[in-house]
Amino acid sequence: MTRSQRLLELLDLLRQSRRPVTAKQLAERLGISVRSVYRDILTLQEQGAQIEGEAGVGYVMQDGFWMPPLMFSEQELEAIVLGMRWASKQTDSEMQSHAVSALAKIRNALPDDLDDKVLHNTLLVPPPQKSKTENTSKDILIPLRQAIREEKIVQFDYKSLDGKASSRKVWPFALGYFESVSVLVGWCETRNANRHFRTDRIRNLTLLEERSPKSKRALAAEWKKENGIIS
Repeated sequence: MTRSQRLLELLDLLRQSRRPVTAKQLAERLGISVRSVYRDILTLQEQGAQIEGEAGVGYVMQDGFWMPPLMFSEQELEAIVLGMRWASKQTDSEMQSHAVSALAKIRNALPDDLDDKVLHNTLLVPPPQKSKTENTSKDILIPLRQAIREEKIVQFDYKSLDGKASSRKVWPFALGYFESVSVLVGWCETRNANRHFRTDRIRNLTLLEERSPKSKRALAAEWKKENGIIS
């Protein structure tokens, strides 16, 4: 068992107990010395774990504590790295920046052995394909995500696949990321129904100060029910 795996198990043992657990009990469960438990507790505390207690009395972890880097298994880290790499190449400039920043934060807090595995991870993401559509910029996703977060109504011009142009006023609540296109999902006031809009066909986007009459959670729930989506 590597030290990072042992730290994970120690965290799990502390989470599972609502009462203080002595170093001796922890040592017996982990198959290590009491001195090693003391060192591991100190390491976790230095990493930010809210573990309270002292030698001879016992240790307990405060409710609500979450330490992402040390909670990840090697396979979970592979999934995270793959997702971050996809986001850093296939999305808009803002999301790319946040993906790179998030991965750097995770690596900064990882034990050396796991960080080495992240650094040499060979699950690769290809560069994005050049779009053949009229609007090649993905940065339109930035204000759309803002509108969804703030539950603001948006207004834009839209050209359908058959070339018909229209002006829309939409309550946005979801964005779908596909290989070559992204799709906005929202309640369209113009059509009085939920509609899907390819973001590369949106023009003259304006975020209105007006808020959606319904929350994004309620809108998404209605859309899922309408489409028979179970989640």
